[in-house]
Amino acid sequence: MKFTKSLLIVQIILIAFVLFGCSTGIKTRELLYRNNDFATYSVNRENLTLKSEARLPKSFSHPVEISEEKILDMLGNLKYKQESSYGNLNLYVFEENEIKEFATDLADALQKIKPNQILLVISKYNPLKSVVSHYVRTGFYIWSTENTIEIIFGDIQQEIEFHEQGNYYDWSRIPEISFDNTADSNFILSTANFTFKQVDGFKNKRWIVFNKSDLGRVKFEKRKSASKDVRKTIDSDMTPEKRVDRDEEDAILPD
Repeated sequence: MKFTKSLLIVQIILIAFVLFGCSTGIKTRELLYRNNDFATYSVNRENLTLKSEARLPKSFSHPVEISEEKILDMLGNLKYKQESSYGNLNLYVFEENEIKEFATDLADALQKIKPNQILLVISKYNPLKSVVSHYVRTGFYIWSTENTIEIIFGDIQQEIEFHEQGNYYDWSRIPEISFDNTADSNFILSTANFTFKQVDGFKNKRWIVFNKSDLGRVKFEKRKSASKDVRKTIDSDMTPEKRVDRDEEDAILPD
């Protein structure tokens, strides 16, 4: 009898692990909008995991209106460094077409969140549009204060397994986004358009802060058309015998 009870307890624990352990790392999120490649959620501040309450204000300047064009200006120039044992690459966080496809939905979502909420955003994209290439996923929180627009990233261009790419409940399941400094191999590269948030005396290179008073001068910079070629050559370049440290897009085309 005791063995039967113990077995039942173990079964209950396993079921709970399957149901809750496989769910998103975000404790509670409310879906605002989704399509096949993009999703937005409102997350109440009280449901965020914060080591220190001072990390975030008690309330936010929401809803907030940001145009589709300004979303492209803010996100279109962001690059990150991808470190690996084979070498380093400086890549764009988002493809230009990726931003243009979700900008309207992101702008709409920012006008739906409340002062006690921040916005969780997940974008799935396949830059090569090939049947043999993987989709990648980027997830971030975005919110507005009286003087700033702030973004903190979780996954950046994280490859999605083939069997998860087509199912929303799979590709939208992301790890919890930390508000602390973490030892990530990917981090945002600094530009003059934003600053990094100081956390415990150190710059958090996944948490960027745009000053609202400076947004007028933040403009999308045209890219060369070579970004896809760079992605296609990564596999051949990244060998143990040949380390690479290259920038996907150093040059900016003139107007």
